[in-house]
Amino acid sequence: MTISALPAPSLLPSPAVIGGARDWTWHEIHAAARELAGRLDPDSPVCNLCASRAGFLITWLAALRRGCLQLLPPSGGPADLVSLLDGTPGALVIVDDETLLQPFAGTRARGLVYLPQVPRTLPPASELDWAPDPELTCVCLYTSGTTGAPQPQSKTWGQLTQGARALAARLDLVVEGGLASLRALVCSVPPQHMFGFETSVLLPLVTGLAVLDRKPLLPFDVRVALEQCRGPAAWIATPLHLRALARSGEVLSHCRFTLVSTMPLAPALAAQVESLASAPVMEIFGSTETGVIATRRTALESSWLPIGDVRLQHGVGETLAFGAHFPSPHTLADLVELAGDGRFTLLGRHADMVKIGGRRASLAGLNLLLQDLPGLQDGVFYLPPTDSPTERLVFMHAGPLDRAAAERWLRERMDGVFLPRAWVQLERLPRDANGKLPRAALDALHAAQRASATPQDTTCADHHFRIAASHPSLPGHFPGRPVVPGVLILDHVIESLRERTGRDVTRMPRVKFSSPLLAEEAALVQFTRREASLSFRVSALRGGVQQVIAEGSLVLGPVLAEAAT
Repeated sequence: MTISALPAPSLLPSPAVIGGARDWTWHEIHAAARELAGRLDPDSPVCNLCASRAGFLITWLAALRRGCLQLLPPSGGPADLVSLLDGTPGALVIVDDETLLQPFAGTRARGLVYLPQVPRTLPPASELDWAPDPELTCVCLYTSGTTGAPQPQSKTWGQLTQGARALAARLDLVVEGGLASLRALVCSVPPQHMFGFETSVLLPLVTGLAVLDRKPLLPFDVRVALEQCRGPAAWIATPLHLRALARSGEVLSHCRFTLVSTMPLAPALAAQVESLASAPVMEIFGSTETGVIATRRTALESSWLPIGDVRLQHGVGETLAFGAHFPSPHTLADLVELAGDGRFTLLGRHADMVKIGGRRASLAGLNLLLQDLPGLQDGVFYLPPTDSPTERLVFMHAGPLDRAAAERWLRERMDGVFLPRAWVQLERLPRDANGKLPRAALDALHAAQRASATPQDTTCADHHFRIAASHPSLPGHFPGRPVVPGVLILDHVIESLRERTGRDVTRMPRVKFSSPLLAEEAALVQFTRREASLSFRVSALRGGVQQVIAEGSLVLGPVLAEAAT
């Protein structure tokens, strides 16, 4: 195995991280990493919680240079972090934001607040050169926990770089001029997750690509981030990000391709985003255990093409994957149909096959349908953990939904035996930063719902409004493309609620804007009252479909004096 030294001298003057507090070259990144490495104890595992791309990359390289095992948690949630640190005595938590350290300072681990800084004097390239040991186990990642408790997965430096090079070779074929023609990568997933780690850390390291020092989530922010790259760029995202983009209608004029993973992607959604970006959407198949195994252009093909030297082979009741960048053979958790040319088709996962009324179906396949369900903000089919042969699926969804219409739509597309018996409306689903739904979180939600026996939701009367193009706030709000200010939308929400209930809004614990509202556009406000909370949703009718503009939760005060009299 031949692994080149780091850093490659030819890449040192090139940009590495752009768009943050400052732009970084690869020379500056490696120099800062060497300086930070001198502060690390080689016997201490490092938990890299840096939020900025520059901070994470420098910390990663510093720990690699020092020979420290790096720990990357399955999510940023306190429970996952506490579990990881409790099982790793002597760990050093490195953050670039002091508030991220507060839950652990002085208790479970030592902490270091590192604010990325360029050394006062940059050393010459010859002093930065070093060759990591390809057999060094340098990182421990954790599975997401969607099918059980998160499991640790260790990787060597050789495995990581071989996987990144194989992915780069495949992506070189996707964009005209290859990856070298790109100005930067825009990544909407965190670097602690395997997908984000491969794309925003390893891929730039082996290719010299720059990464934008942001994590845009909303469609407008993604468009601005791509424009900020000042040249051709690629977007790294999840199907949830793509769905939000499709709903908003934002056009991504600077995107050369989109790379998607973490959950199955519906072909129709992929096609919508290809139209908005005028660029291919490539989906990755892989896992934390293996890294990237295969890719496909989901809008045009259903089969997967393995990357590099990866090959699949049927065993006795299982499918084995072989590849140089992961321990081989690896038993896939998926049911697979192999083709003669090496391609393969996924039929579902062993762990998510459900049997109801003598019929079998893949839970992942059923959930894939939901990406196209009209009016659905977010949802998931869930099978309670019982051994009862009569157990039926539960449908958990965020925001209001016309159940009768949704059931009609589902009945036309799935076997009636799998239609959910119980429908549970939530303020939001417990997705982690990667868009995944941990099984433990869904189990806890279901148990809480059954225990509370919450009465049926009641909905306040709808409110319609329209902001005139002559409104004085519009000329100064995004000149050239005026949109209704968010505060004006919220003002209508509050005032309409005050008129209907005679009560003022005292707090808005959560507000999320998904799409801009234009002047003269008809808007609809809907309220949903539950026993202990009140939520709202603002939408606009576009192309015959209600698209979400804003949503959130409200806390009401006492009845106003004038209303009481």
